[in-house]
Amino acid sequence: MSLSRRSLLTAAAVRPLVALQKDLVYMNAANIAPCGKEALAEYLKQLNDFQQNPAFQNREVYKTLSESVRARLAKLLGAAPEEIALTRNSSESNNLIAQGLRLQAGDEILITAHNHPSNTQSWQLRARQSGATVVTAEVPVFAKSPDELWATLAKKVTPKTRVIAVSHFTNTTGLLYPIAAIADLAHKQNAWCHVDGAQSFGWMNLDLPKLKIDSFSGSFHKWPMGPLESGMLFVRAARLDELTPAILSVDYWSDKPTGARKFETLGQRDDPKLRGLEKTIEFLETTGMAQIEARALALSTRLRNGVAGVPGAKLKGSGEVAVSGPVVKVDFPGQNLATIYDRLWTKHRIAIAKTDAGDAAGLRFSPHIYNTESEIDQVLRALKG
Repeated sequence: MSLSRRSLLTAAAVRPLVALQKDLVYMNAANIAPCGKEALAEYLKQLNDFQQNPAFQNREVYKTLSESVRARLAKLLGAAPEEIALTRNSSESNNLIAQGLRLQAGDEILITAHNHPSNTQSWQLRARQSGATVVTAEVPVFAKSPDELWATLAKKVTPKTRVIAVSHFTNTTGLLYPIAAIADLAHKQNAWCHVDGAQSFGWMNLDLPKLKIDSFSGSFHKWPMGPLESGMLFVRAARLDELTPAILSVDYWSDKPTGARKFETLGQRDDPKLRGLEKTIEFLETTGMAQIEARALALSTRLRNGVAGVPGAKLKGSGEVAVSGPVVKVDFPGQNLATIYDRLWTKHRIAIAKTDAGDAAGLRFSPHIYNTESEIDQVLRALKG
């Protein structure tokens, strides 16, 4: 899957490169994005080779390949290879951090009410094991500035705060948290700052060291448009020794994996998938993350602006650029969300997600670079009935 950085990034250029049905209006990248055709083909080709010859000698290639993928991913994120672990998804990465930190009774773990379940329940379990307490900050759904989001966390910080764990960009209402400022808040308390980046990794032009965070998780099967069950974990080099791996497998004590590799001792892996990851990263590199970010934001802005003309629709989030990204949540107060959701699918073949109740209630649209402006307009027409 390749696209010249010099070319204009349009859906016409990208759509043929991903494995999507032609008549499907797919706006659910926040859950799963279609895999690139080239990445999928390379993965399946390598998987076939693996199954035809699973001899140790034939599998030697994966040692080199894993390091090549690690190095390229690190460069893409502004990190060092030693700070990157290749995991199975962001949920696994979140749990590796939660289980790896040494917490004790009386410690406080600060999260937000809109964290992904894997970045909430993993901390709840860790609190039960250690005697620590989980403190939850409410989310100002209609926040107009990063300061509003920061303040909800800041007022919950105490001298007992040992962890601040947040979603970088929420999958519930599409709020973008000011991570560098939150990291500063954490470090003033000598607390660990963990970021669930499942919804920012792949569309956002990230430089992880500039965010000053201690750890960051991501999934390839979402915005990066990679194969299923593939993820990443970044841990700042200076704090690697503070974490204990939660899973040990063959030769851990004798091989002593260095850096973030200590989180990869998970038993037999789907090693052929590394070829798919290689091609996925190649696409992100050659297309350019700045281009991808600009395109994703332009599509979501078009949709967000258009929703204002849909009778009965209410946007979640303020729409301010500083706290918004390519997730658009639309509620229809007084109407049956399930009915609208089903109509969009059965009548228009529009695939999205929904939240039935609570302050995040609504239909979730997450367009990506394979979507067209005409698809955005089609969605707006469909929402009008």
